Amino acid sequence: MEKIFLAFFLFAVLGCAGNRAESSPSGDSGCDDCGEQGELELEIHDEKGYVEINPDAMKMWNASAVLGSFPSQKIVAECPEENKICHSFSDDAVDFDLAHFEDSLIETRFSKMQHEEMLEGLRIPDADSLEMRKRMAAILDAHFADGKSLKDLSPWEERADFPIVYSAFNREVSPQLKKKLQEIFKKYRVRYVSIPVYVQVSIRPKLGKKGGFVWKSLWTLWDVRLGELVFLNYQEFIAETTSRIPPERGWAKPFAERLGKALSRDPKTIENH
Repeated sequence: MEKIFLAFFLFAVLGCAGNRAESSPSGDSGCDDCGEQGELELEIHDEKGYVEINPDAMKMWNASAVLGSFPSQKIVAECPEENKICHSFSDDAVDFDLAHFEDSLIETRFSKMQHEEMLEGLRIPDADSLEMRKRMAAILDAHFADGKSLKDLSPWEERADFPIVYSAFNREVSPQLKKKLQEIFKKYRVRYVSIPVYVQVSIRPKLGKKGGFVWKSLWTLWDVRLGELVFLNYQEFIAETTSRIPPERGWAKPFAERLGKALSRDPKTIENH
């Protein structure tokens, strides 16, 4: 709990400090209420989603293996320039926010697993930075569904609906993608990796009592030893504030709550779609 609190505190402070250096000469960055106490309350609507689970990979799930988490591969953080609540809003802030909720979810859902951050200077040595960036680019460019690359969201946008569509994974992973995934296993000895492929947060100041945002994401979980998809989660929704606390952080909380429910779904109850 102390670790989570410290991470959130640093996020608020560093976000304001970073903005302060870029703000007006007076130093007024709009951070008077940075770190304001209170719970961000959101109402979620216009929700759509698509979840794909590989039942064969789940049958072979090793609950004591190492699970590595990669940072978000593509981030789109959009906010009107004149919107003062966005003083700490950036691509890095969105990635930090997602990682905070993802880490908490993984440590709860997969409590027996060793969890590693696949970051440069941590599980990935600094000397491997360029090589890993090239490898991740190749993974995102590899064909995966409907003859399209993994980074192409259109297959999931077309399949997404409300209530969330659940489907059993039933396609071949391309040899190119399988090879790149297995290279991660051989080099870093992690059995599973989570890869947030795409994350978009678009701030909408006129939503709700104190603003809101539009969320879109594609999150994936892989068995890199086998080079197989385990789990895929596509989400999109609109979040409106129902309290007077502006959406300056916590954007990924609704995503993580829905991801947690999806990860708990029994694969036996899922049919092909």
